[in-house]
Amino acid sequence: MVRITERRAGVVIAAAILAALTGCTPTSKEATMTPHEARDTLVKTITDTAARLPVSGWTDSGAPSVTDCDANGAAGAKYGYFYRASPGTDFAGDAKTVADYWTSLGISVRTVTAPDTAVYGTGGPVQTISFQTAPGDYAISGTSLCVPGDVDTLIDEQAGD
Repeated sequence: MVRITERRAGVVIAAAILAALTGCTPTSKEATMTPHEARDTLVKTITDTAARLPVSGWTDSGAPSVTDCDANGAAGAKYGYFYRASPGTDFAGDAKTVADYWTSLGISVRTVTAPDTAVYGTGGPVQTISFQTAPGDYAISGTSLCVPGDVDTLIDEQAGD
C-alpha cells in the first residue's frame, strides 16, 4: 500500500516536471506558424467577428500590411488589418457579442463604455485586436502574432500579387 502511494507521488511529480518543462519549450503558435498563416488567421478572426454583427457593408483598408517584429530574438513579421462598416444601433449588445466570441477563441478581452463603447483583446490567435463603435462607424482592427519571417520578402510577394 505504501509502495503504491509512493509510486503515485513519483508519477505526479514527474508529470508536474514534464508539464513545467514543456511550458518552457517553443511550442507556441508563434513558433509553428508561418507569416502567411499568421496573416490569414488575423483576417479570418476579424471577418468572422464582423459576420456575427447585425451590420452589412464591411470594407477593408486593402491588403493586410506587414511590418517587422522581434520573434524571440529572430527577425520576425506581423500583419495589421482594418475592417469597417456603418454602425449598428446596439453598441453594448454588439460589444458583448464581440467579447463573447473573442473569449471563445482564447482572447483576453476588456470592454470600455466611455467615451465610446469598445472591446480590446490580446492573445489567442492574434497579438491584439479591437472593436470600436466610433466615430460614426464600426471598426475592427488587429495585429497578427509575430512569427519568424523576412519582411522584405513578404512585401515583395505582396507587391507581386
